[in-house]
Amino acid sequence: MAKIDAWTISKLGIPGTVLMENAGRGCVDVLENYFGLEDIKALIICGKGNNGGDGLVVARHLHNRGAEVKIALLGNESDLKGDALLNYKIAKKADYDIRHATNINILKNVYRTFAPNVIIDAIFGTGFQGTPKGIYYGAIELMNSAEAFILSIDIPSGINGDDGQFQKTCVIADATATMCLPKRGNYLYPGRAFCGDLYTIDIGVPYELINNDFPQVTEYDDILSLIPYRPPDGNKGTFGQVLIVAGARGFSGAAAMAAHAALKVGAGLVRLAAPRGIIDALEAKLLEVVKIPLEQTPAETISPKAIENLQPFLKGSEAIVIGPGITTHPETAEFIHDILPKIGVPLIIDADAINIVAQDSSLLKKIRVPFILTPHPGELARLINMTPRAINRRRIDLAIECARKFKCILVLKGAPTVIADPDGKTYVNPTGNSGLASAGSGDVLVGMIAGFLGQGKSPLHAAVTAVFLHGLCADLAMEESNEYALTANDLIDQTPGAMNYLLRREFAD
Repeated sequence: MAKIDAWTISKLGIPGTVLMENAGRGCVDVLENYFGLEDIKALIICGKGNNGGDGLVVARHLHNRGAEVKIALLGNESDLKGDALLNYKIAKKADYDIRHATNINILKNVYRTFAPNVIIDAIFGTGFQGTPKGIYYGAIELMNSAEAFILSIDIPSGINGDDGQFQKTCVIADATATMCLPKRGNYLYPGRAFCGDLYTIDIGVPYELINNDFPQVTEYDDILSLIPYRPPDGNKGTFGQVLIVAGARGFSGAAAMAAHAALKVGAGLVRLAAPRGIIDALEAKLLEVVKIPLEQTPAETISPKAIENLQPFLKGSEAIVIGPGITTHPETAEFIHDILPKIGVPLIIDADAINIVAQDSSLLKKIRVPFILTPHPGELARLINMTPRAINRRRIDLAIECARKFKCILVLKGAPTVIADPDGKTYVNPTGNSGLASAGSGDVLVGMIAGFLGQGKSPLHAAVTAVFLHGLCADLAMEESNEYALTANDLIDQTPGAMNYLLRREFAD
């Protein structure tokens, strides 16, 4: 945003004061989602930079719409400059109640005597790094203990806008109004958890001039354009044949859920290849899926000899999944090494197949087709020799780097899931909740990706669509359950409702 702001002002010629005015007005519009503005008492706590300047604009527009307003500036007039100073002078000439809170006791007294029911956090913007100290630390702690609705401007003060991290303290907002585009700190945890309801404010920058080179948050309209068309005269060949190579003794559920999920998103025919020792269990679970019994090891995992069983099906499929529940048995690892170079259709490498590849990542260079990797941070950690904690702190950049390094579509699962391609196109997924952090959730996701891939979507679009739908299933499940009780099978059950939800939006539009 610093680059976009500078470019907007210097190249387009939009004055910074106009951007600040639009930002402040947009924040007040957000508050109208929660309150009748004439009924509120609003305390605007302003820092000395442009975030504080936004807060001063908010004060003016709240006053104009009937709110009772008080401004607490964490400093003196001499500390201000530029557009923030201009808006301070406007507020001063308009005779607004401005208090210079140069120490925490002054701020506490303002809060106690005014007793606001809304507080505007306008202390730090998205460029803040480090630890809040002195009056800033005290102001944040005061807000967090206040019995008031907190609206943060751009990002809760104290959170690093680049990575969502904070040190010692940060504002815990009820809502956040972020300017022009979301920032990484608005979506990366722990920052996302403190933003509350997140709104993006149009400040007048032409979106078509800035939207090409940055990671994108996936939106409903994106998904509506990607849902596969269903021709009324289609047949199961029209809607794609998917081959899923999965399962081992004790892990038949992973195979079953992946296969079932592929069908639920519209795949025409799903074949499930699994060790022959678990085929009977799969027959009992899956009526609509074609089963292919594979040669197995004594441990009832997939044997290297299974390639002979699979040869007739490798070319007859539109998409192939390898990995759910296969274990990392040494002979199964040999099977993975042997089969990956032989595959001639788009491929998804998941779960234990990723763990096997992590033992020798050069194997990925032998793959001759477009492929998707779907690691969670633990699996990616083994693949690139980095800790899961470090991966989560850099999940957007690492998704891009790994997609380029391995020349694949990289689906880095987590909160949030990030999808990247080798050209740098990157999508941050906004749907989902903590209920997805349960066994089998990833198996459902890979099945959904395969289902869309089989219906002719590109690997990138199949991944983006499936990840969004997968999270939407979890969100819709919350209407009748909760995040504690959510299971992977619930996601499959919610798939028709999630598709209906998307299609209703399409017809409404």
